[in-house]
Amino acid sequence: MTNRVLVYHKVDVRSEIGITVVKPDQFRRQIEFLLSEGFQIGTLRDVYQNYPDGKRRVALTFDDGYENIYQYAYPILKELGITATVFLISGYLGKRNRWDANLGGIHFTHLSQQQVVELVQNGWEIGSHTVSHRCLSGMPVALIRMELRDSKQYLETTFGREVAYFSVPFGKTNRQILEIVREVGYRGVCGFFPFKYLNSPAPAEFIPRLAVYATESLSALKRKLGSGSELRYEVTKQNVINFCANATILVNSLR
Repeated sequence: MTNRVLVYHKVDVRSEIGITVVKPDQFRRQIEFLLSEGFQIGTLRDVYQNYPDGKRRVALTFDDGYENIYQYAYPILKELGITATVFLISGYLGKRNRWDANLGGIHFTHLSQQQVVELVQNGWEIGSHTVSHRCLSGMPVALIRMELRDSKQYLETTFGREVAYFSVPFGKTNRQILEIVREVGYRGVCGFFPFKYLNSPAPAEFIPRLAVYATESLSALKRKLGSGSELRYEVTKQNVINFCANATILVNSLR
């Protein structure tokens, strides 16, 4: 069975102008649903390297590395015996998300170094989400290399763990980024699920993911783990949402 990778951004009791905040009780229902459906849930390393073939597998990932993951998602997952992969923006540990457009003036704080240490000590995997969370598409090659290399080195030195996986900001990747991923030494790169990989294999190092948003029902979650028309529907939905996220890139470019 093909592995499936889910990505969350925020698990929080607060709301924002957007759809990336999943409430803790909703998150618990989703994880318990996955377990009830017989899925093995773990880190990217677990799913791609440690779990045996033939199992129904889901890698659970979190982008941006927000503090609310430690406050709300981590206790739920620890209770259920589950670990996950969190992608950290190395230049924003313990800082507020000034890199984001922050519609409505709502800010979220990133995980502190000590919180990440606790996650790692409890089996969580850390990955890189660049140094600054800038969109890499169209960026000079030297700057792309710096974002990938420096974040990897900093995180590995700070936390004493291999950083094997990279998550592309805004889910936007291309051939040049994939080449630099290989050059810097990552095992894989996560991006949004493009249409072209519905019916053809992705490059060996590319890991397509489906995001879970605030508005998702358990039926939507089940479609994300399905195939055929169900999966196509969810990939289409995500691509539309990802296109709308271009507004954040535009706002950031005008700062």
